[in-house]
Amino acid sequence: MASRLDRLVTILETGSTRLIRDTAVNQLADWQKQHPDELFNLLSRVVPYLRHKDWETRSTASKAIGKIIENAAPYEPNSDEDFDPEAPASENGIVKKEEQKDPLFEHDDFFSLETLDVATVLKYGRPLLRGGTVDYALAALDPQKRLVHLRKTLNGRLGLLGRTFEDDEMPIIAEHAISPGPSHECAGANGFGRHDSMDVGRHDSMNGEGQTQSQGENQLSTRQLNVLKRKRKREAQKAAQGKSGFGDLSLRRSTTVGSEGLPDDTPMPEADSKKNDKMSDYFNLDRPTDLDEDTKVVSEFKGPVLPIKSELEADDATEGTEWPYERLCEFLKVDMFDQQWETRHGAAMGLREIVRVHGAGAGRRLDRSRKENNALNQQWLGDLACRLCCVLMLDKFTDYSSDTSVAPIRETVGQTLGSVLRHVFPQSVHAIYRLLYRMVMQEDLHTEQNMWAVCHGGMVGLRYVVAVRKDLLLQDGDMIDGVIRSVMKGLGDIDDDVRAVSAATLIPMAKEFVMMRPGSLDGLINIVWESLSNLGDDLSASTGKIMDLLATLCSFPEVLETMKVSATEDEERSFTLLVPRLYPFLRHTITSVRLAVLKALMTFANLGTETSQGWLTGRILRLIFQNILVERDQGTLAMSIELWTVLVRNLAKDPAVLADEFEPHVEPLMELTLHPIGVPRHPIPMNGGLFQKPSGGTYSLSSIPPATHRRSSPPEGAERAPKRRRKSTKVDETPATTQTHDVDGHMMQGDVDLVGMDALIRSRASAATAMGLILSFIPASSIAAYDSSILEGLSSAFASTQLSAAMVIDECAKNCDAGDATARFVEPLQKVIDQSRPSHYRDLVSYVHRVRSQSQQLINLFRDHGKVSHNKLPTLAVVVQGEPEAGPGAFSIANAEKVVGDDFEKLKKAMAPGQRLIALPQLNEAREATVVAIAEAKSAKEARDARIRAAAACALVAMKVLPRKPSPLIKAIMDSVKSEENQELQGRSAATIARLVQLFTDSGRRGPADKVVANLVKFSCVEVAETPEFSNHALKTNVILSMQKEEDRVDHPDAAKFAREARAARVTRRGAKEALEILSQTFGADLLTRVPSLQAFMEEPLTRGFAGDLPTEARDPEDTFGQEIIDAMSVIRTMTPTLHPALHPFIMRQVPLVIKALRSDLSVFRYMAAKCMAMICSVITVEGMTALVEKVLPSINNPLDLSFRQGAIEAVYHLIAVMGDAILPYVIFLIVPVLGRMSDSDNEIRLIATTSFATLVKLVPLEAGIPDPPGLSEELLKGRDRERTFIGQLLDPKKVEPFKIPVAIKAELRSYQQEGVNWLHFLNKYHLHGILCDDMGLGKTLQTLCIVASDHHQRAEDFAETGAPDVRKLPSLIVCPPTLSGHWQQEIKTYAPFLSVTTYVGPPAERKVMRDQLDKTDIVITSYDVCRNDVEILEKYNWNYVVLDEGHLIKNPKAKITMAVKRLISNHRLILTGTPIQNNVLELWSLFDFLMPGFLGAEKVFLDRFAKPIANSRYSKASSKEQEAGALAIEALHKQVLPFLLRRLKEEVLNDLPPKILQNYYCDLSDLQLKLFEDFTKREGKKIHEEAGKEDKDAKQHIFQALQYMRKLCNSPALVMKPGHKSYEDTQRFLAKRDTSLEDPVHAPKLTALRDLLVDCGIGVEGQESSDPLYTPIKPHRALIFCQMKEMLDMVQNTVLKGMLPSTQYLRLDGSVEANKRQHIVNKFNSDPSYDVLLLTTSVGGLGLNLTGADTVIFVEHDWNPQKDLQAMDRAHRIGQKKVVNVYRLITRGTLEEKILSLQRFKIDVASTVVNQQNAGLSTMDTDQILDLFNLGESGPNLIADKAKENLEGREEDMVDIETGDVRQPGKKAAWLEGLGELWDNTQYEESFDLDGFLKTMQ
Repeated sequence: MASRLDRLVTILETGSTRLIRDTAVNQLADWQKQHPDELFNLLSRVVPYLRHKDWETRSTASKAIGKIIENAAPYEPNSDEDFDPEAPASENGIVKKEEQKDPLFEHDDFFSLETLDVATVLKYGRPLLRGGTVDYALAALDPQKRLVHLRKTLNGRLGLLGRTFEDDEMPIIAEHAISPGPSHECAGANGFGRHDSMDVGRHDSMNGEGQTQSQGENQLSTRQLNVLKRKRKREAQKAAQGKSGFGDLSLRRSTTVGSEGLPDDTPMPEADSKKNDKMSDYFNLDRPTDLDEDTKVVSEFKGPVLPIKSELEADDATEGTEWPYERLCEFLKVDMFDQQWETRHGAAMGLREIVRVHGAGAGRRLDRSRKENNALNQQWLGDLACRLCCVLMLDKFTDYSSDTSVAPIRETVGQTLGSVLRHVFPQSVHAIYRLLYRMVMQEDLHTEQNMWAVCHGGMVGLRYVVAVRKDLLLQDGDMIDGVIRSVMKGLGDIDDDVRAVSAATLIPMAKEFVMMRPGSLDGLINIVWESLSNLGDDLSASTGKIMDLLATLCSFPEVLETMKVSATEDEERSFTLLVPRLYPFLRHTITSVRLAVLKALMTFANLGTETSQGWLTGRILRLIFQNILVERDQGTLAMSIELWTVLVRNLAKDPAVLADEFEPHVEPLMELTLHPIGVPRHPIPMNGGLFQKPSGGTYSLSSIPPATHRRSSPPEGAERAPKRRRKSTKVDETPATTQTHDVDGHMMQGDVDLVGMDALIRSRASAATAMGLILSFIPASSIAAYDSSILEGLSSAFASTQLSAAMVIDECAKNCDAGDATARFVEPLQKVIDQSRPSHYRDLVSYVHRVRSQSQQLINLFRDHGKVSHNKLPTLAVVVQGEPEAGPGAFSIANAEKVVGDDFEKLKKAMAPGQRLIALPQLNEAREATVVAIAEAKSAKEARDARIRAAAACALVAMKVLPRKPSPLIKAIMDSVKSEENQELQGRSAATIARLVQLFTDSGRRGPADKVVANLVKFSCVEVAETPEFSNHALKTNVILSMQKEEDRVDHPDAAKFAREARAARVTRRGAKEALEILSQTFGADLLTRVPSLQAFMEEPLTRGFAGDLPTEARDPEDTFGQEIIDAMSVIRTMTPTLHPALHPFIMRQVPLVIKALRSDLSVFRYMAAKCMAMICSVITVEGMTALVEKVLPSINNPLDLSFRQGAIEAVYHLIAVMGDAILPYVIFLIVPVLGRMSDSDNEIRLIATTSFATLVKLVPLEAGIPDPPGLSEELLKGRDRERTFIGQLLDPKKVEPFKIPVAIKAELRSYQQEGVNWLHFLNKYHLHGILCDDMGLGKTLQTLCIVASDHHQRAEDFAETGAPDVRKLPSLIVCPPTLSGHWQQEIKTYAPFLSVTTYVGPPAERKVMRDQLDKTDIVITSYDVCRNDVEILEKYNWNYVVLDEGHLIKNPKAKITMAVKRLISNHRLILTGTPIQNNVLELWSLFDFLMPGFLGAEKVFLDRFAKPIANSRYSKASSKEQEAGALAIEALHKQVLPFLLRRLKEEVLNDLPPKILQNYYCDLSDLQLKLFEDFTKREGKKIHEEAGKEDKDAKQHIFQALQYMRKLCNSPALVMKPGHKSYEDTQRFLAKRDTSLEDPVHAPKLTALRDLLVDCGIGVEGQESSDPLYTPIKPHRALIFCQMKEMLDMVQNTVLKGMLPSTQYLRLDGSVEANKRQHIVNKFNSDPSYDVLLLTTSVGGLGLNLTGADTVIFVEHDWNPQKDLQAMDRAHRIGQKKVVNVYRLITRGTLEEKILSLQRFKIDVASTVVNQQNAGLSTMDTDQILDLFNLGESGPNLIADKAKENLEGREEDMVDIETGDVRQPGKKAAWLEGLGELWDNTQYEESFDLDGFLKTMQ
């Protein structure tokens, strides 16, 4: 099974979404952070992916490399020396270096930027294409030899030999060629201790004349040679079929490096083609030769073995003296010239990351001064830059993506060059620039033809020079000139890609260019225009870039001036000719290009001088108008309208010219504007022939493809517009182009389903705006053409056409000043409003069709099922109303109503009774369907009627025509405000209503105005979600409505109806709100004087209700007054944001009344007041917040009046919701009051407070940098500083004030423990609750005891003083897993013996005795199970602290145990866990639901807000939006819970810790063990007694066997209870009755204790997702588990690891592993940190293996010989161990084990006294001591107590010097120790005493 790390690495390739791959990358980076020494182990796993076939994989791998090395320390060999001026002159320093060069570098003369010969490289260099052929011989070499070979041939391949270089000039000799005698072996080892099997004559072969084959091969016959060739080929092919095409994923590299690429990325020779047992692995440089095949690292890929030292690291000799990434870069530098483009790409990305992060250290060495190192660093970087430039010169590979071509290698190499540029000195930057400049210009290179790829490569490089080193560009005129020359050449290049990259180069430096080189502007601009006219079609890659460049340049006034000047000088350069070059791009497929064109046109339109206006003709007007008609993107649409306005106003300076220019276009454009809009599934396509192309032609009619097929339009004869190539719909025509590419197809089709009704209406409204504008300028003489269309439109058969026509008139009237200009339209519009609407519309005909088919079905049912005779059935007309050919007798909705009404009843009567019974259900169903269809048709028609009437009314108001009887007009507009679903149209009506009120007030007609305002106010309060209904809530007093709204989304009886009503109300409120806002903007400061009724609505009810006591009618649900009060606050809330600042004082005058409402005892008033207050504060912030802080917040702590507290907290809740981040400056005032309410007696206050607090806490970190809000009083500012310190402490536990522990704890607290206690005290003080999740071994128990003991002491003192009931004595409860109850007891006894303890565990009978005494003691310890079963008893008590140890056990909110714990009542709650939850966020919810219910919202809310987005983002098909939402949710959640978690890792507190922490972990015997122990002692005790004193061997043997039996029994009864044991049968029967088995871990407490320990280390805890390595967080700890007996090891492996913690990954090492393979397992464990556990037996583990991978050592059993255990501990605690090691010993309390430990203690003591022998003997123990081993004691034995009392005080940890295992103060040697013999060695025990034999004798 692959380890977790391997799976994580594999995700780099297999991750299905970017998010998952990125998560893997971050996890790998964390891994590096947590295990800094794993750097090369990680890199060597990731680097091979740089050669992967798949682009995503390569880029993810490079990301991973970057992230990993970001977490590695930079290499600074001179960091300790100051700059040393007397460093020897760098010359000789470097010369010296040359002499003592590392053999690795012997062929590596660095390239230098100054001397690189560009011309030669271009002439003779071997081009790098997409791929190449395979060289099998090279493939067979081992990586190191291959590297050497490729480096030797590099100069040749680059062409630097001055001629074309052929492969066979330097042959490759495979290692397994029949090896020639040693005389031919090359003796020069190549720096890696391997011979270089190159030919001896290799120096000649460089000159092409040496031997071409080794003599070894020369001695073969031709036949043998052929065989050899075939064999090589076979091997390479075998390699090529690696596993599923990805053999390259093991640690070997996929293809050869350099000239021989494999075309299909075939992998390297498989492991089975071993050559002398060495693996062919690209990376492995020196590797032991005797490795076995089955010691694979990654089982899926039969890969080679991971060496002990990664091949990317320097070897021991050079380690630390050279830059650590040197070797890795060697490989990558060669890879950049590989034939395979993927390899080049990966190598460039890898180098980019390494140089980006650690480039400053490259090339430096330890033994050099800083000055020399700087020179070396520059030399190394310069060499890399040369290589990169060579790649730019030779790479010819181009790929295509979407509509641009990409040169992936050149781009990536450019980026790598960019990261080099960051680190090099200015002179190198210039050198690089000069190289690139020559590549672009190619002036001095004498090439036959211009090589575009080289030019492109140079441009790419220049682009990065410009972007990265802009600083140098500005200082150096020569460089900027060169860059500009290159860009100009590039822009004029025939190659599109060169143009694109040239434009992109200039954009970042446009400003500098315009400032510094005004002289070159003219030339550049000409070139830009030229290149625009050359863009043959819109597939050109450079279109977007060149448009951007043009728009950027035109934003500088200097550029426009230059253009004007050149226009006057040269006819060709005039705007009249230039600007039209932009037209073809108006409908470009890419939105940004369309926008860029509009911006550019806008710039030219605004130039304003006559000379630059020649292009302003009807043609551009028409093109822009078409743009408005078909543009879907709102930004581009707005820009089009803006441009249109500028163009029309420019032309309208002379209206006659405008009319003249536009005249030919009026008719088509009018037709398009008034074109009807279809309904879903029935679009009405536009006439394509009315659209003009930029070139002047129009579209042929056939170009409207059928609506069903999305095909593109066929071309226009021979004319070829400069646009997109496309497959033609007809075969025989030339593939020319048309303008509408699909970008506008759907708009022109009127395809409602695809485009959406809103977009179509928006397009018509925009067109109407445009048309209205031009209409208002046209002189009366030319207006007839326009009017005829509009008047026709008003009486059109299509509803949407009527609508458009009315909108055109409306817009025209808005733009006309004279009222009579549009008087001609008054009468037709008035008719629209007054007369009844037509009975049908053409565009709704599909609805009528549907009604007819339903009616027909109903009639047919009567015929078929009801058996009604034909002549009685009504016949329906075939033609329906609305079809063009329909006459008066056509089918109409009225006919249908008759069918479902009278006809239905008649036909029902006509049926036979029997038929009636059968057919009625179906008939009713069909009738229902018909009724629904009728209703739909009617409502669609009514909506259109209302729309048209409203539009007509709007137009009349725009003309300022007020009829005498205004009600039809007002009704028409109000209906639209009330029910128009389309926001655009509703907004138009809302604006009109505001204008109407203005007209009425101006003309002094108060009545209608007041009536309109009253209606608007009523409408703005209809939405129940915003304005509650008084009658529903009038009787609620002490609830918080906001909470109910969150929680009860009630299921209404008729859900669909409710949803419809809610939606209608929302629409109505939206319209009314918009109308009121516009009204407010129109009247400004005079609003309340001009519209006094509005003031009355806001002011009167409040004054009446809250000036004195609340009048009784305000409480009466039947009375309307309550609702008026609510509406008043609702209107204030709606109006405040748009009111003129001059009216703010009016609002502030209402605030005291709103605050009174906030304290009302009616929940509904409080709710509305809270929302109102929040809005006021967010708008009138200073005054509002001051009022809130001074008047509202103090009442939040009012202990007597619940409604005061509820109102205040509700106001804060809404304030947070409304103000968002604007609340920042005030966060500090709110947070403490809210915090106080988190433990309120009222449940709703608690919930809403925790929710609010959760939001506030996230904002606090941002608060500090914000300036004081204006207008706060002195006291408030003082108060704020107090609160600030509190907040600081909340967010940073280090700032918490130190807490002096008032009781005598018997332990010296380490400083971080003291900080932990300070934090716990801080929580205690503010009544907060938290999770202490320190790492294992940091003393969570001790810190908890300190705070619990202190708090008990403090309470006792306070009680003595005041006698107040709230500080009376209360017990504290500790709930822990059953295995830990003894441990807690022990710790309390050790540290805080003054606390009385009751352990409330054991069988029910024992507990029953204690249940009433629990409050008599200080601390009650119980287990989770007991807590669950006895919760009725425990919840009766009030507890002071409830502490949940291993609190992650309550992670499942539904579990009984969780629900039980949450019922306990306590002052303080604390959770201890070593593994804070990282996986399933719902677990976190459960923990916080115990600590602070409501803090994370209700479970459902929490799921919606956090859990679902996070889960969705992890789903493999998640969209980027979902992934982003998930990331944000995690971020928000973290911010929210962070203040209540304290977690310190061992690494962070290292300085405080000893290198080894020893802890004994006690478990109690299970009942079965106890029973067996007693049996044994009864049976054997006597015999042992007799034998104890004897000297003979047998007696001793017997005693040892007895001891061994008891030791096994301590582990698990299953080890001794074998079939054949005397009491085996009885025991089995006994267990069967209890429904358990011997193997059940219940009987072996050590196994459950071991599981708890591992879980505490974070091992094996992840849940369902364990198979997914991404969400198995990196384990902070790794453990060694030692057992004595192999049998016990099996048990641990099967029961604990496989059974209880199946997700754990472990390795095992015991006697059964062959000795030569043991080291391999150790290496595997040390090098792959995703193995959590290594199981060992003490004897094997004690071999001197070096296991520094682990930091936790667990002894399940103990050795008699203490030194054995100490050795085993030191396995993990070795040099190289950078972590504190925790040692746990599992001890069964009161048994032999405890005594063995005392013996150990005693032996260590002896050992440190009697130095001669490690081992002290058991043989010399006194008889009584031996017997003592067999007694079940209460606690440890007194073995030594009476002998050596004085030097064995306190805990073992304090006695034994942990470093050496010596005792700190060796005591006197006791007399009886004189003759100590040697203690037995364990192996002797095991061999000489076969336990099974012994047990047989016992029966």
